[in-house]
Amino acid sequence: MSSEEQITEALRKGLGEYIVKISKPRENRLNITITKEGIQQAIKLLVENYDARLATISAVDKGLDIELIYHMSIKGAVINVKTEFPKEEPKINTITNIVSGANWIEREIMDLFGVTFEGHPDPRRLILTPELPKEQTPLKGPMQGVVTPYQKPTVEALLSQGQLFPILSVTKKQRTELKLPEAPPTTLVNMEALDEVQKVAKTVKFDEKVGFDWKRKKLRYG
Repeated sequence: MSSEEQITEALRKGLGEYIVKISKPRENRLNITITKEGIQQAIKLLVENYDARLATISAVDKGLDIELIYHMSIKGAVINVKTEFPKEEPKINTITNIVSGANWIEREIMDLFGVTFEGHPDPRRLILTPELPKEQTPLKGPMQGVVTPYQKPTVEALLSQGQLFPILSVTKKQRTELKLPEAPPTTLVNMEALDEVQKVAKTVKFDEKVGFDWKRKKLRYG
């Protein structure tokens, strides 16, 4: 078993449910995507078991979410530990208690992307002046997804109601006059059908791709 295979196996055993995906794009490169709750455990495992060194942390604005990539070096191999979280709640645990050298790079990401590193020992501004409001973050853009403004009502109606157009009152009246049920057997009156439509959307992760908030029945942006 190669060293990268050993690391992969150790990560799978040590992180368990925190793991989202592991891939090997090329030789001496390993990408592991985890939930943000597992970040300290992942970094600690690599540092203590494999003498990993932190090269840097990259932050990426993905439109609706912020992605952090912890670039760890182990004897010539690079292990990229990736995690992301919604812009609405840009918080993650600091790793300064494990790698003290993460101090300044975390402070830089705080300034430029507005991320809060919980437990950071010195969360003062590093690049921006203290007088600037906290919401002024140069590299964090507005909430932005794949759905354009004119598509928003269609997507929200499809996911929340299972159909694109409501039943008009005039249609209901005409159906009643014809001694038909006021509404046809659509997803608006057939909850089992609506559940099936929503289940399919979640299975293929359409809701995640468009940024749909199931609690609010709205897109997270626009």
